[in-house]
Amino acid sequence: MLNSLFLFIALYTISGKQAVPSGEIPAGSTCAYEQTGTKSGQLTAGNTLMLTLNGYDGMMLQSVTLTMHSNTSAGAGSMQLKMGDTDLWNISGASFSSSSWAGVYSTDWTDISHSFNNISVPKGAPVTLYIAASQNSLYLQSVALEYLAPQSEMFTVKFNTYSSERISPLTETSPNTGIVLPDVSTSDDQWNFYGWSVRPIDETNETPAAYKAGATYYPSGNCTLHAVYVSQGEQQPWYPTADLTSGDYLIALNDPPSGTMWVAAGAVENGMLASKKLTYIPDDEWVELPPALVASNTVYTLGVTNDTLTIRHKASNTAVLLGANGKFAKSSTANNSWIITPCETEPDEMPMFAISGTAGGKLYYISYYVDGEGVIYFRPTTDAVLKHDLLFYALEDIVETASLYSSFAFGTALPDNRLDLQQTYRLNIGPYLLTISNGKKFLQINE
Repeated sequence: MLNSLFLFIALYTISGKQAVPSGEIPAGSTCAYEQTGTKSGQLTAGNTLMLTLNGYDGMMLQSVTLTMHSNTSAGAGSMQLKMGDTDLWNISGASFSSSSWAGVYSTDWTDISHSFNNISVPKGAPVTLYIAASQNSLYLQSVALEYLAPQSEMFTVKFNTYSSERISPLTETSPNTGIVLPDVSTSDDQWNFYGWSVRPIDETNETPAAYKAGATYYPSGNCTLHAVYVSQGEQQPWYPTADLTSGDYLIALNDPPSGTMWVAAGAVENGMLASKKLTYIPDDEWVELPPALVASNTVYTLGVTNDTLTIRHKASNTAVLLGANGKFAKSSTANNSWIITPCETEPDEMPMFAISGTAGGKLYYISYYVDGEGVIYFRPTTDAVLKHDLLFYALEDIVETASLYSSFAFGTALPDNRLDLQQTYRLNIGPYLLTISNGKKFLQINE
């Protein structure tokens, strides 16, 4: 992995004819401020200021922002920003109202920014700002420098499992190498470990952002990661509906002896509908479909009115019509009313429907066709013997109990009784005083 770069903003505020640094200043850097004129940060005609920054070696400059203002209707000058001998930003002599400066005269503090393209500061090169006023007056309040700096530390990650299981902290072996996240073995018949979060998670149905065990985690500082546990939701059985109403459905053909079901898939092509095959173990139970079969090409929207319905492939927004040639046709505008005929079934049998229509004075049923390779297609037929009753699975009948996520499935973390070796501890033992400091023990006699 490339070295991680972190974005920082260093701020230099002009006060008392000095530049006062704040924000995220590079360690060991210095600043020097000089100006002519009597008032701090104010430049009347003929006066200048210069801010010199040293110690930005290796930093990648992103942008600079000058916070300035002018007089109500006057103020002009020039500006030059350099890195060593390289010009970074120049404004030739121009009024403060020009587009080079603020674009308008203003007595309110105004941010004037300029972006760079990841310019790396060479070793020993100062960053210098020079402003000269040619007309009363220009005022400078502050200079903000935005830069990227590489990580130079090795960070330590602690782990809170919120259980009796302890996991020792892990420290990067060198900067930017990251640590491999450990697994958590704590579980029961309801909760299992899900991953690591940057904050503890209260019980929720929302899937949290979490890092998985075995993944490499790149910390941006010393931190603690928090275990998150999951209680998987249960999928309720999804069976065909006995009540056809308007809505979204999967349309299926079933062959109980072979334990095979075909689900219609796609818009009409070549006068037929393609299918997806599902194999199951034949028994006397209703066939439960897995919700995974719900895909963009398997969903059909039914418009049901009394004993008729329209069928429209949802993804393509095309209707499934009965063409004049007795084959399926499709249309993005027209609709075709099919007749619904509920099939006579026993109370313990799956509800099925015959779907029919009339074309050229002939009655057609939606049935199936088997090609030479045994692939099933849906298509109309006039042969009542080949009429095949259909199953309709309503998407609104899919019921799934949402999964639960929590850091506190097993309570809260036990107190950590280990000593912080960076602290100093003292304990009186009879006539002795035991002192533990920086991991070392000292025993002395009490006076």
